[in-house]
Amino acid sequence: MLTWPKGLLQLFLLHTAWKMGSGQLHYSVLEESQHGSFVGRIAQDLGLEVSELVPRMFRMLSKGEKDYFEVNLQNGILFVNSRIDREELCARNTDCIVYLEVIVEKPLRFFHVEVEIKDINDNAPIFSAREQILSIAEFITSL
Repeated sequence: MLTWPKGLLQLFLLHTAWKMGSGQLHYSVLEESQHGSFVGRIAQDLGLEVSELVPRMFRMLSKGEKDYFEVNLQNGILFVNSRIDREELCARNTDCIVYLEVIVEKPLRFFHVEVEIKDINDNAPIFSAREQILSIAEFITSL
């Protein structure tokens, strides 16, 4: 069981490690992408050999509740693990980013990965009329 000061120290060290990570990657994927959809060659992009992923205990942690992404340790590819509904995940935010942390050991390194969820505009507005005609007289200056 962790004591309060020890737990606080570990939290501080984890936060510091997060801020001082060894690198950062940015990917983007369309919302509603199916399970198995390709996101990126994460091992190659991080400068890691695929053969060293398992021996170096490659781990990926999501900062959210759900694991939307997974890495195939045989080929180093990051793929969609479960369907992503942008509106559900990010509500009304203009940017929708899932933050991941990658950890490898021997030597210990941290990487920050951002995956931007692109909107496919599946909730486009619907208007009752295709066209509206608005007439404004030239002599009107204000309402």
